[in-house]
Amino acid sequence: MICTKCGALMDQTGKNTMTGRVIREYLCRNCGHTDWEDDGVALWKVLHDAREEDEAEAAAQAATNAAPEATPPSQKPRTSLWQHLARLFRKEK
Repeated sequence: MICTKCGALMDQTGKNTMTGRVIREYLCRNCGHTDWEDDGVALWKVLHDAREEDEAEAAAQAATNAAPEATPPSQKPRTSLWQHLARLFRKEK
């Protein structure tokens, strides 16, 4: 980073990602000016959020697989096209 006061190259003195964002602190050795820069979302935050989404999707999928849909007693089970055709030929005349 370039110092806004004297134009010299600044040294990085710190990096903080505790908030979920990458915050870098800089110090100019010529004039003593300090500044900070926000570099965006921290990598650990992106990975953490992606893992949580995957776990939520897996839990939802497991819930739908665990409880199969039961046919209501008032409805007849579905018959396939093959079963319909076979019935036509089995009927006695």
